[in-house]
Amino acid sequence: MRRLLLLLVCVPLQAQLLPQFGSERVGIALATALKLAQGARSAGLNAVAVALPQGGAVWLNPALVAELPEYSAEFSTLRFVADIAVHTAYGSMRLGELGSAALSAAVLALPPIPETTEFQPYGTGRQWHFGHWNIGLSYARRLTEQFSAGVTLRYIREQWAEARLEGIAWDAGTLYWTGFGTLRFAVVVSAYGAPLQAQGQLQQPVVLPGTPQGFRSFAPPTVFRIGVGGELFNSPVQRLSLLGQLDHPSDNAESYALAAEYAVRFSEAFPAMLSLRCGIRFNAPERWSVGAGVAVPFPVQVELDYALAWHSPLGAVHRIGLQVLPPAVP
Repeated sequence: MRRLLLLLVCVPLQAQLLPQFGSERVGIALATALKLAQGARSAGLNAVAVALPQGGAVWLNPALVAELPEYSAEFSTLRFVADIAVHTAYGSMRLGELGSAALSAAVLALPPIPETTEFQPYGTGRQWHFGHWNIGLSYARRLTEQFSAGVTLRYIREQWAEARLEGIAWDAGTLYWTGFGTLRFAVVVSAYGAPLQAQGQLQQPVVLPGTPQGFRSFAPPTVFRIGVGGELFNSPVQRLSLLGQLDHPSDNAESYALAAEYAVRFSEAFPAMLSLRCGIRFNAPERWSVGAGVAVPFPVQVELDYALAWHSPLGAVHRIGLQVLPPAVP
């Protein structure tokens, strides 16, 4: 009886506190592979990194490009379900008083898919291919000591058998340091642009009367994000960052997320750093994630990151990444 009463109380309470408005919009956007583009560090935080300097740069908040050092580069690879692979890379550099710029690219690929029809369900002997890639140019600048803004212009291309999709989308973001310790806020709009429409001619074995020809246009997967972050403690030896975020996608329900990153330096003589990360998300398939990273001070600072995320009902997703930064200042 106690369990029944608890269920009757908690389920309506969760529905009120975490409403799933917008879940009926699933499947109304094109180029959704844009959602998978991010680095391994932010993936370990369940993408709760729009307010984390150097954490979600380029992919999650272009304003963070202004927070990057003189130069940086990052490479990551994701192994998704059905042998889907996503590879991302970006490089950035400061332009002096003009601000900072970054060039990024992402590629999604999967093995060839056998073609089947209603009359040949075991295959026609042909295969069709799907691929997605995008390339973006980012620019960001610190307008004041406390406020940064950035924008990314991204060219998108997808190939579905004989059909192809091309379009332009842009991201815009801000980062504001409040002055209360390291507390900061971020507001980001990602993948905003004109409706996308596929082009080309698909082979149809049988064309029935009234069969529509051509393709409909759909908007890109725009996401509006608000994030907050800060350090509970921050010293040359260790740091604990706490992050919160609200995501409002155009093709799904809103989600709410919390994340934390703990970093500790081994010693002053060998200033390598170990980072541990975790993130939890509500109202979204990406339930939780964990991650770890090791930064080693070579002639340049090299950081190797790993992230494990759980996508319901798809299961575990692994991502690894490599980041190169200038030598850390002791």
